[in-house]
Amino acid sequence: MTVSRQITASRERVWAVLCDGWTYSGWVVGNSRIRAVGADWPDTGSRILHSIGTWPAVIDDETVVVSVDPGRELVLLAKVRPAAEARITLHLSDTADGGCQAEMSEVAVGGPLKWVPDAVALLAVAPRNRECLWRLAMIAERNEPDQVE
Repeated sequence: MTVSRQITASRERVWAVLCDGWTYSGWVVGNSRIRAVGADWPDTGSRILHSIGTWPAVIDDETVVVSVDPGRELVLLAKVRPAAEARITLHLSDTADGGCQAEMSEVAVGGPLKWVPDAVALLAVAPRNRECLWRLAMIAERNEPDQVE
């Protein structure tokens, strides 16, 4: 299952947010902090070191760029070891009004969660991914408080 969101900011502006690895914990649900961002982020193979959870139950792990089509698509391998590894695909396209259509899909590729049927796993992550896209939109649009839906 792919979730999508229409964003009023341009595709270039949304891509700029994705290219700033320090914003990752601001739009990725579950990330509590960023420990380091590779200088070459988001080139293929570059990494973000992040933490998941809240103190004192914090897990340090990483996300690695699997592939990138600059300005259009970013494929990530997010690790939450030992529980899971997930391939996350973010796809951006232009809309007729100058905004951006953002699509996000996530598939477990490692850990115990990879044995859960894709249809069940995707239904489980869809609400989280909708929230991720909502947060990404808020950062890209940088709305004033009276403009938030």
